[in-house]
Amino acid sequence: MKRVEIIAVGREILKGQTLDTNSSWLAKRITALGGVIKRLVIPDDDVAAIAQEIETALQNNAQIVITTGGLGPTFDDKTLAGIAEATGRPLSLHPAALEIVTRRYKEFWEQGFVESPEITPVREKMAYLPKGAEALDNPVGTAPAVSLTIPQGVIFALPGVPKEMQAIFELVVFPRLKKMLGAEFYREETVNTGMGDESVIAGMIDQVMKQVPGTYLKSKATSFGKGVELEVVITAAGAGKEGIEKKVQEAKRLLLALIKSRPTRTAG
Repeated sequence: MKRVEIIAVGREILKGQTLDTNSSWLAKRITALGGVIKRLVIPDDDVAAIAQEIETALQNNAQIVITTGGLGPTFDDKTLAGIAEATGRPLSLHPAALEIVTRRYKEFWEQGFVESPEITPVREKMAYLPKGAEALDNPVGTAPAVSLTIPQGVIFALPGVPKEMQAIFELVVFPRLKKMLGAEFYREETVNTGMGDESVIAGMIDQVMKQVPGTYLKSKATSFGKGVELEVVITAAGAGKEGIEKKVQEAKRLLLALIKSRPTRTAG
């Protein structure tokens, strides 16, 4: 399985002004394709900080790096500059990116969403991409997304607005990742353990994962207290649907059997 790292750029996330829902959404979609998310990180809107996190991802041998945020027209949208610095590929005006920006502002102007279709310097800024990058169309907003192929894999730069990010991912990025990751099947099932002590469940989880290789179990901790019933999420991914379904069901059966066979304490 290929290593994937997600870099969610934005000072507004670090300040708690914006909730980073993009990373969790991407993690679910990528895991469903058989990718392995090894790191999620949130750098500031700073070229050096962004570049450092991209360099770290590449040093970690991530074959796929996905950034979100920082592609817009404002002064603090610096993701592409960070990618350029990290990869040694200078920014330059990209004809296809400029066509996307021009077309989208014209469409927004015709719909009355903006006052003018003019491509001002701040709008043109969104069309400066790292050398060798590909501009990806944005069906929702104005900023093009970016795909940059590097020796060890690919960097995808997606907008930070969730609707834009999700639309571009589904239309353009998803099909590409499907090929890169082998179109693997993913299955997830949640089991209610009926138990409230995560420390007891932990041993059972370890036993199940050892007996059913290829499955991953994670308890969803809540809090201690009477009536608390913790859930365990069982996941598996692979090339064949039937085999993955079988693994998940076997793990579920074994976990429930361990819960059922656990000695109950009696008062006295």
